[in-house]
Amino acid sequence: MGLSLDSIIDGDTAMLKTSITLFFIVSIIFSTIYTPQAILPELQGYFHITVAQTNLLLFGMLFVLMFATPLYTPLLQRFEKKKIILFSMALLTFSVLISALSSNFYWLLFSRVLQGLFIPGITVTMLSYVQEIYPEHHRGLGMGVYMSATGFGAVLGRLLAGWMTQWYGWREAFGIFVVLLLMAWVMMYLGLPSTKSTSQGAKTKANKKMLLGYLKNSKIRSVLFVPMVVFFSFMAVSSFVTYRLAAAPFSLDASALGNTFLVLLVAVIVSPLAGKYSDTLGRVTVLFLGIVILLVGIMLSTLGGYTWILMGLGLVTVGMFSVQAVAPAYLGDLVPDDKATVAVLYQTFFYFGGAMGTLLPAVAWNYGGYDAVVLLCFGLVLVCVMPFGYIIFLKDNKNDG
Repeated sequence: MGLSLDSIIDGDTAMLKTSITLFFIVSIIFSTIYTPQAILPELQGYFHITVAQTNLLLFGMLFVLMFATPLYTPLLQRFEKKKIILFSMALLTFSVLISALSSNFYWLLFSRVLQGLFIPGITVTMLSYVQEIYPEHHRGLGMGVYMSATGFGAVLGRLLAGWMTQWYGWREAFGIFVVLLLMAWVMMYLGLPSTKSTSQGAKTKANKKMLLGYLKNSKIRSVLFVPMVVFFSFMAVSSFVTYRLAAAPFSLDASALGNTFLVLLVAVIVSPLAGKYSDTLGRVTVLFLGIVILLVGIMLSTLGGYTWILMGLGLVTVGMFSVQAVAPAYLGDLVPDDKATVAVLYQTFFYFGGAMGTLLPAVAWNYGGYDAVVLLCFGLVLVCVMPFGYIIFLKDNKNDG
């Protein structure tokens, strides 16, 4: 009557195979978001453009990604998820190929905008797809693999782009990701299962209304501000620290700048640990702990030594991925019957923060360099976190009283 040893071993082997395949695919997809970050100074010099113009390569993608995310909700409810992911990956690969073949800055910028349009078809779908391809007792493992892969992808995109640019050139840096995306597409097609498609046209309209309804909820709205401003700070620090390290007295080349982002590998460990400890310590505790660590990291990154900058970047990463791992779960706790809709809201706010984190700090950089970028981040974090703190620690306590 019970399960045989062979069936248990076969089940574990299947989960391991699925996890490895998923990790590779998600890592490659997320690496394309961050590909230009380690080579921004190189691209600025090549095209003879300003810092603000160069940062459009990040802003343009994230800004479009933010608006495109909710548009995929109806597709998610009408088409089989694996097909959506495969189709989006094919278009993403084509757009990265345009990056590799770009003859001027405007073609490169256009290709990045296209990538921002296609990536949500993968990221939004993957969140629910992962929960369907893993058995119920392994879904925690599936989400842990997914979150770790996003962190590894953030490192891979920067690191590999820096190496390839130093050894060959920036076009070859984009070209290697075309090859990796093709490999990921094949692995997705052959290595991961399909899921059942659903047809819920009526629910689509309801979800649109629910999006607005949830935004009217002050507690949900205050929670959404937290990952938004944390990702803003992460993108600002990790983007503009490259300009600082490329200048004197550090004068790092593209390869060395890419190596700097090895410190981001801490995200692979932090994400599942933060999720795990939020179950015992509480979501709110881990969220605020992540915010404090982020602020300490931001301040450390202003110090003069390269080691201090690395430590600061590492702590900023720990803070950001702690919040990223816990905030969606906390929102799911607040809206347990409609996790898909609040997940769309979360991603929209999250990527809006990332987009603004590449645009507004460029203005601060022009006025006061890296110190001005840090002051902007520090101030925005404090301002945006205050509503959340007020509702959690004061308003809720008054209601309880």
